[in-house]
Amino acid sequence: MASENYKAHLIKFGIHLQSLRKSKGLSLRKLAAKCNIDHADIQQYEKGAINMSFNSLIELSIGLEIPLKDLMDF
Repeated sequence: MASENYKAHLIKFGIHLQSLRKSKGLSLRKLAAKCNIDHADIQQYEKGAINMSFNSLIELSIGLEIPLKDLMDF
């Protein structure tokens, strides 16, 4: 059950991340270039397919030009 709960949170975060990216008018590649994360990894984050490091969260907030707390508000 805990595993399902984690997966649900990853999916919710991914939907939120994709929404933020699109609201900024950024493609996966453009966001990747701004935050030094491979676009394929960002795509996997958006699908909720993989977990990420704290460093990746920081990089995404920098690339999206938003505070980390806004990235985590999903």
